[in-house]
Amino acid sequence: MTRILRLAGAILALLVFPPWISPPSAFPAAAPENDFIRGVWLHPGQFGPDETAAATAMGAVFEAYVRAGIDSVFIMVKSPSGHVYFRSSAGVPDPAYAYDFFGLFLREARRRNLTVHPWFCVFPESAGIGEAGRRPEWLVQGLNGETAGSVNPAIPEARAYERGLMLELLRNYPEADWIHLDYIRYPCEPTEPFYGFDKRSRDLFKAETGADPLELKAKDTGNMMWAEWLRWNSRRVTLFIQELRRETQTLGRTVRISAAVFPDAAASKVLIGQDWAEWARSGLVDMLCPMLYTNEVELFETYAREAVALRTDRCRVCLGIGIGTSHNRNTPEGMAGQIEIGRKAGADGVVFFSGNSLGEPFLKRLEADRAGRE
Repeated sequence: MTRILRLAGAILALLVFPPWISPPSAFPAAAPENDFIRGVWLHPGQFGPDETAAATAMGAVFEAYVRAGIDSVFIMVKSPSGHVYFRSSAGVPDPAYAYDFFGLFLREARRRNLTVHPWFCVFPESAGIGEAGRRPEWLVQGLNGETAGSVNPAIPEARAYERGLMLELLRNYPEADWIHLDYIRYPCEPTEPFYGFDKRSRDLFKAETGADPLELKAKDTGNMMWAEWLRWNSRRVTLFIQELRRETQTLGRTVRISAAVFPDAAASKVLIGQDWAEWARSGLVDMLCPMLYTNEVELFETYAREAVALRTDRCRVCLGIGIGTSHNRNTPEGMAGQIEIGRKAGADGVVFFSGNSLGEPFLKRLEADRAGRE
C-alpha cells in the first residue's frame, strides 16, 4: 500500500510540474515595504549609439533612479523591428549601435545594484530581417491571406528561433538572470483575433482535431470547433514559455521570467492568445506586469485589483503604470496615486512606462515619497 501511495505521489508531482519545469522558489505572500518593486521600461534610444555618451547617460540616469527608489530596469534588447542590442550571431544588430549596448548597460546597472530584465519583443519581426526575414512562411496570416509583421507562435521553427535569441543572450552574459517577454501574444493589428491561417498552422490543428479552421461553416464562438481553434492558438503562446522555461534550466543557474501583458486576462486569452491568468496559476512566469495605462482612477483600481487577485506565491504581480504612452499622459500626482492604489491592492510593485517620459518631476516625486516612508 505504501508503495502505491508513493507512486501516486510521484505521478501527481509530474502532472503539476513536468520534469522540464522545476517548481520556482516561492515568493512572500505579500511584498513588505522594503520589497515593493519599482521598475522602469527603457529603450536603447534613451542612451544613444555613441558608447562614451551612452555610458555617461546611463550613469546619470541610474544614479537618479537609485535616489528615487527604483530598483529594477527593463531594457529593450530586441525591438519590434527584429533588431537586437546585444552580442549576437543569430540576430541582426541595430546598425546604428556599433558597440555592445547590453553589455555596457548590464555593467553600469549592476554597479548600482539594479536588477536587470533584458526585454524581448518576442514575436514581432516588422523589418523582415535575419532568419525571420528569410522565412516569410513564418509570418502570421489572416483569413484572406494578408500577413502581419509578426512570426506565428504556432510554427515550431519560429518559436525555436525566438527562443534561440534569448538563450544566446543568457549564454553570452552569464550575469543575466531574468528574461522579460513583451509582445508575447498574437498581433492585435489590424484586427482581433488575427491568428495564423497559413497552411502549416491549419495542418497542425487538423492533425490534432480533424478540422481545418478555414473550412468551418460558422467561424464564431457558438461553434465548439471554432472555440477550440481559439484555445489551440492560445496554447501555442503558452507552449513557447514552457519551452523557454525548460531550456533555461539547462544553463546551470537560476533564470527567472517576467512578462508584460494586456490589462484584461480573460479578453487577452481569447483575442490575442495571451493566457496570463494560467501563467500565474501554474508559476510558469515569475513576474507579470499588466500594462494598466490610464489616468482614470477607478478604472486603474478595478483592473489593479483583478490583476493582483491572480498573483500566487510563485508569481509576483507588478502593475504597469503609464507615464507617457499612446493611451495616457500622467502627472506626478497621478502616478503617486496609482502607486498607492497598487500598494493597498497588495501588488508586489510597479513598473513605469517609460524611461523617456519619467523625467525630473516624476523622479523628484518618487524621491520625496521614498523619504517620507523611511
